[in-house]
Amino acid sequence: MALSQPQKGARELDLPILALTYGIFKRLDFGIGIQRIKSDASGEASIQGFQDLHLASKFNLIEEETIPAVSFSLDIRVPTANRQKGLTSGRSDENLLLIATKHYFPLGIDLNLGYSIIGSPPDEKLKNRFFGGLALRYGLSERWRLVGDIFGQSRAAKGESNEANFQLGFRFRPDLPMFLDAAIGRSLLPSGTRIQGTLGMTWSNSLKF
Repeated sequence: MALSQPQKGARELDLPILALTYGIFKRLDFGIGIQRIKSDASGEASIQGFQDLHLASKFNLIEEETIPAVSFSLDIRVPTANRQKGLTSGRSDENLLLIATKHYFPLGIDLNLGYSIIGSPPDEKLKNRFFGGLALRYGLSERWRLVGDIFGQSRAAKGESNEANFQLGFRFRPDLPMFLDAAIGRSLLPSGTRIQGTLGMTWSNSLKF
């Protein structure tokens, strides 16, 4: 769940993503997910409802040894939401992401590089977007991790600004096959998400803490 303030006079609440992921093979998994949002902006009508459905897959290309582990993911956004309510562009998007992971105990490093192919309606002229991010995980104890990341995206449309944000928080692993996350962050630029807070829970029989 995320609560953010994209700009002055606006507020957006992203409810927890309803997602299910299944490992088809040892290195390949497939998932499906959907999220409900509520967005309020000064002088504009409130937007709330379920967004588009996401179909995602992830493949582990290289296992971590002396070199980092490398994975590739593909996320396809299927336009299932109501466009009249402003919940979708009505077009499909494809998100490609390359993930490199390396551990230097008790430190874990993730480097993410991505590219989004945006299906833009003729009247909106949305642009394809580049994504880059660096995440760090530091073990404070057997159950607690300090986590932080910095990430950015290229502009969503002509005339808009690029985005750059950071988050800092904690991850807790109870005596269950799950972990809990909490973080707070803000934009590194005058544009973008002014402030953001997130809460998360992941349940799996094959967690990597």
